[in-house]
Amino acid sequence: MSLELIITILVVSLALMLLIGQWTALALGSVGVLVLLMSKGLIGLQALSSVLWNNSASYILIAVPMFLLMGEVILRSGVSTHFYRGIVVLLGWLPGGLLHANILSCAIFSAVSGSSVATAATVGTVAIPELKRNNYDARMIYGSLAAGGTLGILIPPSIVMVLYGALVEESIAKLFMAGIIPGLVLSGIFMLYIAARLMVNPQLAPRKNDSSGAKLAASTSDVWHVFPVLALLVSVLGGIYIGFATPTEAAAVGAAGSILLAALYRNLSLPILSEAVMSTVKTTCMVVFIIIGAQILSTALTYSGASRTISEWVLSLGLSKWQFFMVLVVVYLILGCFVDGISMIYMTLPVLLPLIKSFGFDLIWFGIVLTILIELGQITPPVGLNLFTIHAISGGASFSEVVHGSLPYVILMLLMILLLALFPELALWLPTTMRGPG
Repeated sequence: MSLELIITILVVSLALMLLIGQWTALALGSVGVLVLLMSKGLIGLQALSSVLWNNSASYILIAVPMFLLMGEVILRSGVSTHFYRGIVVLLGWLPGGLLHANILSCAIFSAVSGSSVATAATVGTVAIPELKRNNYDARMIYGSLAAGGTLGILIPPSIVMVLYGALVEESIAKLFMAGIIPGLVLSGIFMLYIAARLMVNPQLAPRKNDSSGAKLAASTSDVWHVFPVLALLVSVLGGIYIGFATPTEAAAVGAAGSILLAALYRNLSLPILSEAVMSTVKTTCMVVFIIIGAQILSTALTYSGASRTISEWVLSLGLSKWQFFMVLVVVYLILGCFVDGISMIYMTLPVLLPLIKSFGFDLIWFGIVLTILIELGQITPPVGLNLFTIHAISGGASFSEVVHGSLPYVILMLLMILLLALFPELALWLPTTMRGPG
């Protein structure tokens, strides 16, 4: 069977399975098996055993359930609620301060959850009722929460960065450090956008009601609730930065620290811990199955020669480095509208990684750009997970309100990618200052 026919069958069958709503892991894996059979026959299936073993016995991927557990315990024990109240005290005095509190809370909480959906759900559950009581504009509320939640996979620790680093064999510790400055800059851009909107139209966040926002945290003692979460963050990222712990070890420290924090708040119980563990197991299983399915497809692409053929075809087009980069951005923008971030990584990188290297892109820098592009997919319809999360907890808002409130942030994220292209040091400087092997 010709290679061109194999590639055509691959693309059509994969697109068809995703369009009819098939599980992503099953779609990727079954198409991979089909390509192996077409290119190598039954003997090609012998590669499946090594794919299953290598991806289910990875030491690096142990960090995924540990970071997930850390975020789940913080969320379910109520520590996140106390944390948000403290942020409101710090920023509630600003015009539209509760919107700024959304962004800052998402930025900090993302660093202990590693998940966009968890970040958006955690902050949104607490913030939406208070913002509505203060007559804030609905689109501003939902947009700030959906977009703020995307910081969960940019500001480390990030599950996406763990998976990307494991796939491209780059230092996860350096990826974590590379995400800090862009994450903070993007948070600042979000807050500047909110401030600009309020300067043009103050009625989006009525000033007369801002003072009532302090009712959420009537005592300045609530500020102290910010510091335990910050301390947990510093212990996790600080250990990685100084070379004291690997990301996997730091993840274990973070999980243990979250349990200790919940106990100190006297909110740790067997049902809460059981729910956190069960949610962690479910999400981890989903991630691992997607990885295995995608790696089966990746192996099939390599064995059949499709990866090499596609790479040679792209190189023959004569694109410049930045023309190729613009094509990548468009491809990921389109994919992000239909495919989740983890699937995007494992579907595309086996084919694109040789091209990315041949065009001379730094893999640490590209990892941060790719993370932002995956963030975009979280707030672009029709399958943006953060959009559905905020819609589910909005208390009856229309889905279109959530979408319209989030769209300006898509432009802001594209602006962040442009800044990274113009000033790559935003991502590359901090990793060079790390101690230890990284």
